[in-house]
Amino acid sequence: MNATKNLKQDHILVNRLGKIAKRCSDLLYSNVVIPIEDIKIISMLIQEFVDKFHHGKEEKAYFPRMNDKNNYSEDIRKFLIEHELGRRIAKMLVQSLLAWDSGIDSREPVARFLNAYSVFISIHTGKENLFFDLIEERGSLSEEEHSLLMKHYKVCHSDAGGKARVEQMAKLIGYLEERDWMRE
Repeated sequence: MNATKNLKQDHILVNRLGKIAKRCSDLLYSNVVIPIEDIKIISMLIQEFVDKFHHGKEEKAYFPRMNDKNNYSEDIRKFLIEHELGRRIAKMLVQSLLAWDSGIDSREPVARFLNAYSVFISIHTGKENLFFDLIEERGSLSEEEHSLLMKHYKVCHSDAGGKARVEQMAKLIGYLEERDWMRE
């Protein structure tokens, strides 16, 4: 697998998480009881898997490699701005969850930020996938560059807690998909 396909594979998991966030949001708005621990897992996955691991690969390795090629710098600048938007939504979600956990009824803000993150991630990964398709179509990266990027991705695994931790986070997405509230 090359570096571009690797990021597109991540997007499959990221979009699964986005669907979980959307379902959770919809159910919260319908006053369905969802264990706060499950919502905390969603929040953790947004911060650790999406932002620290996946966006880390893009920001620390892929985008810097692509920035000076084929006039991609403007697209990359927009993606970096979008990453910051995702971080801000995630931060507001965490703040609302902490308030809820301390006894303040924060169901509505939690639902709102889960929905906002779901919308963000769907649109964002769609645009990035089109960008990645263009890079593949144009052959913008050599095999050597793909190889170098894959080595950098290993560092991102370490930054996210190691390969086992990344695998555990992927399994947590499956765990959430199997929760009763997801299947109602």
